[in-house]
Amino acid sequence: MNSSSNVSGRSVGPNEAVRAAVMLVLLFGLTHLTSGVAASVLSDGRLAVLVGFLLLTASLAGTIAAAMGLPRLTGFILVGIAAGPSVSGLLPSAAVGDLKLIDDFALALIAMLAGGELQTQQLRPHARTILWTTFGVTGIVWVGMVLAVFAVRPVVPFLADLPWTGALGVALLLGVWSANSSPDLTVAVIEERHAKGTLVEILLGVTIVKDVVVILLFTLTLVLAAPLLRPGEGLSLDSFVLLAREVGGALVVGSALGWVFSQYLGGASTRPRSPMATFLFAYVLVVVAAGLHIELLLTGVAAGFVIENLSPAGDRMIQGIRAVAVVIFAFFFAVAGASLDLGAVGRYGFAALVLFSARVALTRYSARLAMRRAGTEASIVRLGWQGLISQGGVSLGLILVADQRFPEIGPELVALAMSIIIGNILGGPILLGRALAAGERGEG
Repeated sequence: MNSSSNVSGRSVGPNEAVRAAVMLVLLFGLTHLTSGVAASVLSDGRLAVLVGFLLLTASLAGTIAAAMGLPRLTGFILVGIAAGPSVSGLLPSAAVGDLKLIDDFALALIAMLAGGELQTQQLRPHARTILWTTFGVTGIVWVGMVLAVFAVRPVVPFLADLPWTGALGVALLLGVWSANSSPDLTVAVIEERHAKGTLVEILLGVTIVKDVVVILLFTLTLVLAAPLLRPGEGLSLDSFVLLAREVGGALVVGSALGWVFSQYLGGASTRPRSPMATFLFAYVLVVVAAGLHIELLLTGVAAGFVIENLSPAGDRMIQGIRAVAVVIFAFFFAVAGASLDLGAVGRYGFAALVLFSARVALTRYSARLAMRRAGTEASIVRLGWQGLISQGGVSLGLILVADQRFPEIGPELVALAMSIIIGNILGGPILLGRALAAGERGEG
């Protein structure tokens, strides 16, 4: 990978990186000095100030990351961590909550972009590899991580205090959660590199299909874990109905809305629609998903998939989102970074390191095994696992759902998961970037 390439393909020299670093420090210092005044004088415009600060600092951090040979979104995430409540506090927890609507809007656009990348003509030849890898990685990582959680149980106080049945419930949840990979991070790195080819098509297919499978299994596991964590509680039919509504409803509603929007886009000969229509459609997805309590990411992916594959003008939607992709990614991943709790690392550092390492090893083993069984070409077998390490917004969302479902252990469960995900959210994009670069050079 060219260590000086950025998202636009323009060279980032050392002088530009130094200027970006100086500007980044100045922005943080200026925002810190004026934050008290802004809070009292500009209370009504506080959200706009925070959005502007995030976009400026994320852009500068992305430039520095590109100059260091890292994906730009690594810089976005790091600047969010630095600005978040765990470090400088320039973005307190309340502010991160205030930005949720904009963050959801960005996620809807990313999900539509991911769905639009799933073109049936390109995916059909790789269906065997995608299915083998999806179910192979999910099954092996799930079982392996259950055993890993029990291995670290003695050094994790809240797990050690639980009876073995309760610990099994937590292990099952963390096991299936660990099988999740991040479509948002994967799409961001692929878009940054403008990567194409068989490796990209397989990684996108596996990541998105596996995301659907893991969301289904995680929601089902929440139901099955309830009697283990609460011995007096039995299985509830309502929970299965909720699972069908959240996941199945997302796919149905997203597909239906995507079909409607594809009719609006028209055919290839139709006069091009304004990009604003795509942004308005993304906002509609956010509102509908919130109103119906369905999974936003799956809704957006389903809509993007239908638009791209049913409308001859679907490429216009993709190009419209790509035109502002850098801004979307900068904001979304900066907020994701600000949401991470670094304090959890201090409490669960050793256990998190063991579980993170186990997840990487299991993903590598299972992906390579499944791809070989599917008859995938050797270079992709060697490289593909590196694209399945990232975890992002969906992983954070799933663990927060578990927090709501089991409040008696929720805060500790979230803290443990947060300490694991930091390695995945930072290291995953770097590994994916390396795999794409090696794939472009034709290396194994």
